[in-house]
Order: sequence, then C-alpha cells, then structure tokens
Amino acid sequence: MFFSLNKKFFFAILIFFLLCAGIFTIIFDGIIGKKIRAEHSNILTRNQYVIELLNENISLRRKISTLIPEDTVKSSDSLSQKQQELSRERRLNEELNQNYNENYATLTESLRIISFGAALTLLSLVILWFLLRRWVISPLDKLTMLSVAVANGDFSQRLKQKKYRITDEFDTLMTTLNFMLDNIENNITEIKQKELFLQNLIDALPDAVRIIDDEYNIVMSNKAYAEYISQKYFFSAGKCYNSYDKKADCPCNSSQYICPMAELKHYKQNSIKLIHSVNERPLSVNSARIDLNGKFAIVESFRDLSENIHYSHQQKISSLGFLATSLAHEMKNNLGAINIILNGILQKYYNDDNTKNPEEKKYLEMISAQIGECVKVPERLLKLSRNSKQTSGEFNIATSINDILSLFDYEIKSKGITLVQNFSNKKEKLSGNETDFKMIVLNLVQNAINAMPNGGTFEVKTNTNKDELLICFKDSGCGIPEAALKHIFEPFYSSSSEKNGTGLGLAIVKDLVTQFNAKIEVESTENVGSCFKISFPRQKI
Repeated sequence: MFFSLNKKFFFAILIFFLLCAGIFTIIFDGIIGKKIRAEHSNILTRNQYVIELLNENISLRRKISTLIPEDTVKSSDSLSQKQQELSRERRLNEELNQNYNENYATLTESLRIISFGAALTLLSLVILWFLLRRWVISPLDKLTMLSVAVANGDFSQRLKQKKYRITDEFDTLMTTLNFMLDNIENNITEIKQKELFLQNLIDALPDAVRIIDDEYNIVMSNKAYAEYISQKYFFSAGKCYNSYDKKADCPCNSSQYICPMAELKHYKQNSIKLIHSVNERPLSVNSARIDLNGKFAIVESFRDLSENIHYSHQQKISSLGFLATSLAHEMKNNLGAINIILNGILQKYYNDDNTKNPEEKKYLEMISAQIGECVKVPERLLKLSRNSKQTSGEFNIATSINDILSLFDYEIKSKGITLVQNFSNKKEKLSGNETDFKMIVLNLVQNAINAMPNGGTFEVKTNTNKDELLICFKDSGCGIPEAALKHIFEPFYSSSSEKNGTGLGLAIVKDLVTQFNAKIEVESTENVGSCFKISFPRQKI
C-alpha cells in the first residue's frame, strides 16, 4: 500500500506529540500531583484530630468547673488559655489551607507553562513539517512523477525550477536529471532517426528482407516482406519457422526446409543461397551472417522467382519477335521474288496448253506451294511473338497446336520422330490468351523433341468431358528420374542431360498454366518416356 511521505511525516509528528504529552502528564500526576494530594490529606487529618482533641478538652474542663466552684478562677483562666490555643490551631489550619491553595495555584501555573511549552513544541513540529514538505517531500513528489513518466516512455517531461532562490542538493539533482533527460531524448531521437533511415532503406529494397537473431526471432523486416505475408507467402509470426508453419514449435528440419541459421552457424559460412518452394511459389533465399549487438544473427532476402519466369518469358517472346521480323523481311523478299518468277513461268509456258509437260507443271506448282508455306513460317512466328498482355479471347486449340508443330516440322522429321495427332474435336475452342497457350505448347514440344535425339514417337491428343479440356503431350524419350520429378517446375532446375537448358522452360509452362486456372501433371519413367497432362476448365455456356 502506498503511503506518501507527507502523511508519514504528519502522522509521525502527531503521534509523537500525543505520546510525549501523555507520558509527561502521567509522570507529572503520578509523582508531583500524588505527593501534593497526600500531603494535603495528612495535614487535614492531623488538624482535624487536633481540633477534636481540643474540643474534647474544653468540654471536659467545662464539666469539671461546674463540679469544683473554688477553682472557678483557675478554671476560667485555664479555659481561656485553651480557647486561645484552639484559636491558634484554627489559624494554623487556615494558614495550612492557604498554603495548599498557593501550592495548587503554583501547580496550575506550572500546567499553564507546560501547556504553553507544548503549544510551542507543536508549533515547532508544524514548522518542521512544513519545511520538510517544502524542502524534501515536494521535490520527492516531483521526482516521483518524473520517474513514472520516464518509466512510461515519456522523456519530454522536465522538472520546473524557480529562479532567484537559494539552491540545495535537490535543486542540483533536478538540474542533473533535466540535463540527463535532454541527452536521453536527443539520443532517442537520433536513434529513431537512424532506425527510420534504416527501415526506409530496407523498405526501398525490392526483395523481401528480414533479420533473425540467434533465438530465431524476427527482429526486423521490410515492406516487401509484409507484402509477402499479405499475399500469403508467409504467416505473420515472431519466430522465423512459424512463418512457414504456424503450429511449428521448433526450427525447420532439413527434410522440410534447409535452415540458413543452422547452415551459417554450424558450418561457419558467411553466406548461403537456397531455393525454397513456399505455398507453391519458388523463392530464392539469400542469407548472410551479421553481428547484432554482439550476438550472432542472419539477414535473409527473398525473391519470387516467378518474376524471373515472367521476365524470361517476355525475353523469349521478344527474341521470337526479333527473329520473326528478320525472317519475314528476308524470306518474304527473296522467296516472294522466286514465287513471282515461278508464277510467271507457269502462266507463260503452262497456262495455254494444260496437256503440255503436265509432270513439269506439277513439280513447279509444288515448288510454288512450298515457297508459300515457307513464307507462312515467319507469319506464324509473328503471331507467336505478339504481346502476351493482349486482350484475351477465344481461339481454336487444334489450329494453335498445329501452328507450333509446323515450326518444328523439319526437326521432327530430321530426328526420325513419328508425330501422332489425335484431336477429339478439332473445333474445340479455349478462352484466354492464345500467345500464352502457344508458349505452353512450344515448351512442351521442344522438351519432347530434345528427349528423343535418336527418334521415337511423339503423340499430341486432346479430350473433353463435361467440365474439363484435357491435352496430353506424350513422348517415348529418355524420361525423367524419379528424384527429379518434384523439382522440374522449379526455376533454374534442369536435369544433367539438358546441358544447354536454362531450367526455365517448365517453370514458364507452370506459370502460364496457372494463369489459365488450369492444372498440369506429369508421369514419367526413366528410359521409357514422359507424359504431360494439362486440364483446362471448359467455358460454361
């Protein structure tokens, strides 16, 4: 229970005064007052006894004088003498009573003096209490209120001091405290400014950044990391491992995620680079050790590799556009001129007489038709290289797949690959971005061709049901090892057989399939072949 110094001093002085006054009164009454009362009682008893004896003596003498007449004169003289003695005793008794009254008056005066002394003592105590309150308690109250404000984090409070007065230790203490608080507030302001600058600095970074201490606590993060949390890449948590799994009560094990903290701490590395798949999002994790207030800590930066996939996709589209433009320019000019010459020959020599050299005419017409097909190649590339952000619409699936297959016609034939096309409905249409769909087909066809360097069978088939459109790309190539199946859609991952691959082809496919709200699955057996199945949702009419 809190009891202020003000009340403590007041009640202590009051109790002390009452205790002293009571003890003094009890002692005074027990020693002096009792003695005076006893003496007065003894004097009264003695005087009363003497008076009674005298009265009896006088009474006896009177009786005797009536019995002895001759002695009347002597008795009368003796009686007068006794009466004089009685008068003296009475006067003595009156004097004793007067002395008692004087003693009592002296006692009363002493009590008055004592009361006046007590009043002076009380006044002195009140003055002492006032001075203690002014010089000690009031400064302590100010210091207490200031300490409470500082404890609550308010460093703007200051102790007010009066000017032009004599200072004491408390004034010196107040001045020192005010100076100390000024320094603390300035240091806090400077620290906050540095923290704000540091926070703004890491917030300006495009990658998600977080700092983790040696107890796995996330002590700082930037705005990009908060956006990753809002996009449900991570959970909002105090421990780093809880950002992956809210229910986790211990750091990540190697079977789930490779822990950068453990790697950097145990293997004494300065930095480490990893790729984590978080909520089906490929994240590149760069971690480095730092010193945090003399303790080991790490800083982690996250980058969504989907952005690199989009960039690679756009880069490939741009390259295709450049290639298509160059081919269109070169092929249309040269092949167009050749085609004009062939048409002129046909019109001049074979138009009038259809029976003249029909076989030569047939070959020339075949050459003209092939030249026309060659001219269509850059046109297809130009269609494929259109901006992938163009307005979505309906497109024919079979036509789009044939456009891509025609681009690989020479490579398919040169490697001895048998192409099988099995479309359940050649008029089936799909709603979306046609360029993105063609890029999906292009990557899957190219991977299938690369998997069959010595020839084989490549089958493209479509099938439909009530809710889905199924497209299957099946090859009889080298297949994918079982250990690699769960990584093939990760960015920059490529099998050892794909020495020239960038590892982005299937990652782009997965990203584009997701944009169609579709699903892709893969079945593969090593040295037997692979089958990629894509399920597109059908448009409800």
